[in-house]
Parts: sequence; C-alpha cells; structure tokens
Amino acid sequence: MVNFGKMLENMSLSAGERLGPYEIIALIGAGGMGEVYRAHDTRLRRDVAIKVSNQQFTERFEREARAIAALNHPNICSLFDIGPNFLVMEYVEGEAPKGPLPLDEVLRIARQIAEALSEAHEKGITHRDLKPANVKIKPDGTVKVLDFGLAKMTEPPEAASQAQATQSPTLSMAATQAGMILGTAAYMAPEQTHAY
Repeated sequence: MVNFGKMLENMSLSAGERLGPYEIIALIGAGGMGEVYRAHDTRLRRDVAIKVSNQQFTERFEREARAIAALNHPNICSLFDIGPNFLVMEYVEGEAPKGPLPLDEVLRIARQIAEALSEAHEKGITHRDLKPANVKIKPDGTVKVLDFGLAKMTEPPEAASQAQATQSPTLSMAATQAGMILGTAAYMAPEQTHAY
C-alpha cells in the first residue's frame, strides 16, 4: 500500500503499487499538473483512471472533482472517488479522434460532444479545454469528454434567469482572474487569446 505522504514527495507510481484499494497497472499520461494511471479497483473489480496531482488537493483539482461530480451523462467521464491528491474516474478504453474523417463520422462525434457540453452548460460548467486529447471514442462508438481540470463553474442558466434583475450574471462568473488565459492555445477560440 502506498503512503499518501510519500506520494506527495515522489509522484511516480509503478505497476503493482497500491493507492488504497487501487492497484496501479500503468502510466497512461502525464502533464504539468500530474500523472494519469490505469489502475484496478480491487473492491469493485473494475479498471479505473487515477489522476494524481503534483500537490495536495489543489483548488484546480477540487474544481475538477466538483464539476465531474455534478455531471451524470453518457458522454462525460464519471468520477468515482477522491483522495488527498488524486481523482478516481471511469477508465475509458478508446482513442482520441484523428482526422480526416468522413462527414457522417464527424457529425456523429460532434453530436455526442455537443450533448455532453450542453449537459455541462445546463449545470453551469464550461469545459474550457476541449481538444482531441480530451475526447475519447470507445470501440462501440460512444464518445466521452474527459478532463474538466480547467472547468469554470458558474450559476446554472435557469438559476441565473430566476435571479433578480439587479444582479449581474457576470459577477457570479469571476472564477478566474481577469486577463488570465487558460486552455490549450491551438484549440482556443480567438476571443480567448485576444490581449486586453
């Protein structure tokens, strides 16, 4: 079993190590915020994805956990558990979309992504880092939107519309500092990168 304090000092986990009831199978990705592992949940006997932060549970990690936990949709990965510096999520077998693709395939994928984002937006959640690497297509054709690490949580639209007219909806949307650029540059909307 892995000591959580030790994990904060030494991020890398190896196949066979355990993180609570989760047995690490392999590293499946790494980035600036941490690493993602495929693991096996020994209690429920299913594979999961574990996203381990480089730091103790950060504000960004907490925001991602709240965003994913608020969503229940077949095209969005599910959150199963959290730890002091990790998230345990649905392991999605599949590949990121790669083009060029036939138009009917593009439309099928885009429809599922749009349905996932529509569900998130109805809950007041904006993904803010949508790119091929954060989308997986399962072998059965189901599309899953992943990685809500840069998500912005605001008041859901129906709650905002019920607010008094004197309340500005933009005031409740200040989850990030003005002028801060978040996302992956190659996939950002032009208005996100415009200097103010």
